[in-house]
Amino acid sequence: MSDEFLSLSRDKWRELPAGGETLGRTYSGDLLSLDDASLMAHWRRMNEAAVVPDVRGWFHCLYGDVFAGRRVVEVGSGFGFDGISFLARGAHWTFSDLVLDNLNLVRRVVESLGLGERASYLHVENERSFAGLKGGPYDAVWAIGSLHHAPFDIARTETLDLLQHLKAGGRWIELTYPYERWLREGALPFSEFGKRTDGERTPWAEWYDLEKVKRRLFPSRTTTILDFTTGGGNFGWVDLRVDELNPDSRQSPEVSLMGYPATALNQASLKALPGEWRLVCPPHIWWYAMSVGLEYAIQQLGSLPLPGLGYAVDLEIEVQSGSVGVVLADENPDSFVGRERILDARPSTHRVTVLTYDAAKPAQLLVRNTIHGVASQVRIRSAALRFAA
Repeated sequence: MSDEFLSLSRDKWRELPAGGETLGRTYSGDLLSLDDASLMAHWRRMNEAAVVPDVRGWFHCLYGDVFAGRRVVEVGSGFGFDGISFLARGAHWTFSDLVLDNLNLVRRVVESLGLGERASYLHVENERSFAGLKGGPYDAVWAIGSLHHAPFDIARTETLDLLQHLKAGGRWIELTYPYERWLREGALPFSEFGKRTDGERTPWAEWYDLEKVKRRLFPSRTTTILDFTTGGGNFGWVDLRVDELNPDSRQSPEVSLMGYPATALNQASLKALPGEWRLVCPPHIWWYAMSVGLEYAIQQLGSLPLPGLGYAVDLEIEVQSGSVGVVLADENPDSFVGRERILDARPSTHRVTVLTYDAAKPAQLLVRNTIHGVASQVRIRSAALRFAA
């Protein structure tokens, strides 16, 4: 984490949302200047706005019993609305933050509420601060709107350090900004997207979907517990169980499929242009339209770096009309080796990942028509093969 980025981030995140959507933002340093009674009165007003069901209340209800008696480390504690709620319900909570004033504020509130016995604190001084995390092993990592405010490589370094303190079978829970929101708000560079989401001084905001979160945890193997959008489509929620921790820090290589030959099936119309495939499917539901053989791409990718890994293909697809399915299969097109993803026409591009079940080796990537009586039209703008955990 560069000194400049760290300085910009600290300057930004000393100002935080003051609970709900109607109270604006406030600086932790201003609150610290208050006497204890005034501070607690102000914090309680903010907390009341924060814990309504449509804001934080729903996940406080969902995880309150899950975390009781468990050890949780929070990445980016802010004003402590989450951690203090879970402390009050029996959790052991470690608050961490870039901004020391934020931690000092939370500590005063925690002590005023008599919850200090099960609370601990970590000042995040740089991207390796979590390597020295104490108090573990932890049952869960709680990162609500925090890690997406750092570039992927920095967030991955922090993630790999945090995983060293997580129990096998522990939970990894994040609130993110979804890909669809990033598209909707202009597909801006991440250095500019943050200004849209969190104000002018925000140095970074990066979209995440489930597979991008899992890539940050790679090669640790996970099971998806929850994956959905919330807050009117403005936020993503990812809850993973980390089944197998792996200290290997190598990210998976990628092999672009766009230079490989694609075959039209069942009289579909296929044009291979520089940087994209344009496809018009046959107008019959479930008819295959295109196949891309994967044998040589898998050879180029190389041998599996770890046992038990599978394969994934990340695609960017514009569905201009109709509906298509994308899936990995073996030599028999009707023998799928992973779950099919069905994509409907919409104005914006789909970003989708198709994966194999466990360690199955796919022979081909297939696209087929999945709507009755319509010759679906698509443009495939990118496709890349990689390993998946």
